[in-house]
Amino acid sequence: MADIAGEAPPQPGNRLRKRDSLLLMGTIKAAGDYARDTQPIRIRNLSSTGLMADSKVEYDVGAHVEIGLRGIGLVQGEIVWVRNGRMGITFDETIDPKRARLPVTAGSDDHLRKVIDMGRVRRPGLRID
Repeated sequence: MADIAGEAPPQPGNRLRKRDSLLLMGTIKAAGDYARDTQPIRIRNLSSTGLMADSKVEYDVGAHVEIGLRGIGLVQGEIVWVRNGRMGITFDETIDPKRARLPVTAGSDDHLRKVIDMGRVRRPGLRID
């Protein structure tokens, strides 16, 4: 199971799932951990079934976590190994890791990018003849 989450396999080149090596920021929150806020993590590799990440906060093996991934959203998983500030996490459900590499774009209903015609803006109650 640790192999799925990015730990080195027992024999070189014998991995269960293909991984994308990358450097991507994400977030982590331990399930039921109300004492700690969501923490940032640096994702080093990502597959359809798990990831390997760096974290400044220590988590226990077996902890259930919620991972925030750009382009994918929140993913539930379990920490399967922890070593020297790194951890391996297996996901409860498979994901499409290529979605995490897609560029972030604004939605079609992006109200923050609405253009206002300043020539037609006027103060209420002001008459222009």
